[in-house]
Amino acid sequence: MRNSNAVRFKLLVVLMVCAVSYAQQAQVPEPVEDATITGRIEGLFLLNEHLSPFNINTTTSKGVVTLTGSVADDIQKELASDLAKSVEGVKEVVNNITVVGTVVSERSQRSWRERVDDSTLTATIRTRLLYNKELKGLKIGVRCEGGTVTLYGVVGNELEKQHIEDVVRETKGVTSVRNELTVQPKEKTDIVTDVARTASDEWVEKRVQAALLVNKYISVRDLNVKVRNGLCILTGIVDSPKQKELAGSLAMSILGVTGVQNDITLYEPPALSPAAPAPATPSATTN
Repeated sequence: MRNSNAVRFKLLVVLMVCAVSYAQQAQVPEPVEDATITGRIEGLFLLNEHLSPFNINTTTSKGVVTLTGSVADDIQKELASDLAKSVEGVKEVVNNITVVGTVVSERSQRSWRERVDDSTLTATIRTRLLYNKELKGLKIGVRCEGGTVTLYGVVGNELEKQHIEDVVRETKGVTSVRNELTVQPKEKTDIVTDVARTASDEWVEKRVQAALLVNKYISVRDLNVKVRNGLCILTGIVDSPKQKELAGSLAMSILGVTGVQNDITLYEPPALSPAAPAPATPSATTN
């Protein structure tokens, strides 16, 4: 019974982090569909007892899945391909996994709970990077172990490299960042217009809410996000003007947001009631 409950819990975690409904997929751009495929494949690897001990990296571009990393034998390599192909939306699997015999890895010694935490944090970071319109069109790899995040991939300049690191450091659960991004100037595809055209207001609202909730420098009480034709309206209560400003900047960075109306207010502690005057001391009388 305990094993059954554990399996159900695993599935619940993966579905909460990675699953996107069919209706949502019909409204979102291709990069979001690729991220959904990547999340589902990594969820399958996490739940598979033969593959979960190994560090297998998954990237998806236009439905083509590329697997890298290492496993102990050819059977495990083939299993990874089969699981990836079973995910809806996958058009092709390029299996670049290396078979290295006995794999000695710290990851194999980590508990199931730690691996779930790592996978959840990885999905959170990938989502934040994907919906940040300043990082449009970039293919960024993310690997997490115990709060330490490793970034790999290619960016166009040093500013992008540093901005990606800053976004990751702001994420709750991140303790350190290894920035292994390579700077290689190149022409990028601008997808902001396409996203703004295809994303619904409700879809954008959810992205803004998620960005605010996972940022460790912001704590908004009674947060409410409304998006109307790209205009994002924020309400809630924060403790400082800096948090209010940061909330507005984060909302503006989300794909599909064309403007921000920041109606967040500052917390005002209740005024203290004035102390009651001390009772008068009767004066002594002399007979």
